[in-house]
Amino acid sequence: MSENAGSDLNNAIENVLKGPELQMLGGHSIADKAGHRRALVRIKWYEHGTGRTYRQHYLGSDEVPNVEIAVDDVTNVNIYPRDAVPVFVGHYWPTGTPTPLATNVACTDYSVAEGGKLVAYRWHGETELSADKFHWVETE
Repeated sequence: MSENAGSDLNNAIENVLKGPELQMLGGHSIADKAGHRRALVRIKWYEHGTGRTYRQHYLGSDEVPNVEIAVDDVTNVNIYPRDAVPVFVGHYWPTGTPTPLATNVACTDYSVAEGGKLVAYRWHGETELSADKFHWVETE
């Protein structure tokens, strides 16, 4: 069942909902938005992580150590291909002005429930996403 932590089904559901995560080595951890210490960090699953640091490859706004990622840690991560159809995601709560995460990846969840923006993307079938297609309203 999916509630069994560590099961194949649970891992697949977690990966679809949150994206892949990497275990930071050397005892490094970050505090999440709720103040819990975490050694796992969500990564930019649409970019290669080879030769990057955890901070460069992290998908989020928390302070992440600027420590190089071990090559073995990113060799098994499936990268969303640049020539794949555009995908729209949520759950990451970016801040600032909405812009594509990659040429074919956009996040529209800017945490409106927590004082962020209500964001939409006006897609007309283009294969390369553009910042000028984002539309949003600020929360009051």
